[in-house]
Order: sequence, then structure tokens, then C-alpha cells
Amino acid sequence: MKTAFWSDRRGFTLLELLVALGIAAVVITLLYETFNAVLRSTQLVDEESEIDQMARISMERMTNELRSAYYGLPSQTAGSSTFMFVGQDSIATDYPTDTLRFSTLSHARVNSANADPTVSIVEYALVPVPETDTSVLMHREETTPLSPSASGLEEYELAESVVGLSFRYFDGKDWVEQWNDADKKRLPKAVEIQLIIKDRSGQERRFITQTDIPIGQAS
Repeated sequence: MKTAFWSDRRGFTLLELLVALGIAAVVITLLYETFNAVLRSTQLVDEESEIDQMARISMERMTNELRSAYYGLPSQTAGSSTFMFVGQDSIATDYPTDTLRFSTLSHARVNSANADPTVSIVEYALVPVPETDTSVLMHREETTPLSPSASGLEEYELAESVVGLSFRYFDGKDWVEQWNDADKKRLPKAVEIQLIIKDRSGQERRFITQTDIPIGQAS
């Protein structure tokens, strides 16, 4: 009886082991692909969130400064170049690469003796990144002689992975592609900003906003 009991028991055959290993490999592959899909989806959501936040902060900064744009008559200043609003329209590699340079009171400071504002010249422009096909949106600011305390030139990045920057200007009747205060003798009534950002997958994200210019509305 004892000998018969042991003789009836047998192990897995080589074929059964191969089938079991094959099934295990398929299951592991499916799990790995599922994990990778979830990870890629999470990374995509995180990247989109980062791009949205970067674009929102950049747009808010630009609209706040544009709403504080200022333009004075030459007779009221030390020189006609103290106040300006110049928007240049340009295109590079099928994308808009506009620049905008204007005077603003957005960084107005009030001291204990008076309420003299800090007058600054602000510029937005794209600077290409050699290693990629994108640019960074640069913010440059320079205080003018009218400022109570001139601090020189300050520049920093507003956004990265930018492929396009476009401005349009409302003159009260039509939207125009560029603006020069030397010809217009005034500020536009509103400005439209379009920012185009490319994500890591190469997809374009477009952000558009419009802002009025209070002093331009009064002109």
C-alpha cells in the first residue's frame, strides 16, 4: 500500500511548466502595460496642470502691467522717450514672435513723503533656446529717470517651452497687428495676448486673453 501511494503521485511535466510560465509572463506584461499607461496618464495630467499654471501666471502678470500702462505728453516729461508703447509684429518658423515695449506704473511705490509712482519700461519678448525648437518668454523691466529710486534693468523668465507670442491692439474700431505711439500719439484701448506653448509630446497649447487699458479708454 505504501509503495502504491507514492507511485501514484507525479510532478509537473515540462509542457505544463512552460504553459504556466507563459501565462505568468502574459499576466506580468499586462500588469506592466497597465501600470505604464496609468503612469503616463498621471504624468500627462501633471504636465498639463503645470503648463496651465505657468500660462495663467504669465497672463496675469502681463494683463496687470498692461492695465497700468501709462503715456504722458512730451511736454510733461523730460523727453518724449520717457513714455512709450511700441508693439512690433513678426513671424518666425510659422509662429508669431511679437515683441511689446511700454511704460507702466504697475510697480508703483508710495513712500511716506509723497505718492510719486515708479515709472518702468517693460518689455515682453521670446528668446530661442538653442537645444530645442522652443523659446522662453522673457520679462524685462527698466526704471526710468522719473522713478524715485532707479534700480536699473531686471529680467527673468515668465514661461518656457513657448513657440509663439502674439499681441493685437484695439484702436476703438478695429484690431490691428502692431502699435507705435510715435504714430498713434496714444495708447490702444485694449490688447489681446496669445501664448502658444508646446508640451513634451509636441502638442500645442494655446492661451488667449484680452485686457482693456484704462488710460487708453479715456483717450
